[in-house]
Amino acid sequence: MDKNIKSQPSYNQDVLKIIKEKHGYSYDYIRKSIRGDRVGIICDIIKAEYKRLDNEYRIVRESQAKRLREEIRKQ
Repeated sequence: MDKNIKSQPSYNQDVLKIIKEKHGYSYDYIRKSIRGDRVGIICDIIKAEYKRLDNEYRIVRESQAKRLREEIRKQ
């Protein structure tokens, strides 16, 4: 028997926390807004803000990793 296993998307918990603190909505509502299960103006704002913050988070993380790799090479 084959079971269809749907993989769950993982969201950046740090970004979710920032959005929760800023807007005051539950994590469940925020995740559903990002996924598209909820519609409306606020949901669109939350989704756009998540994408922006997540991209910024990735850029910072990559730059720090690059800096650490360079420091290790110098030693």
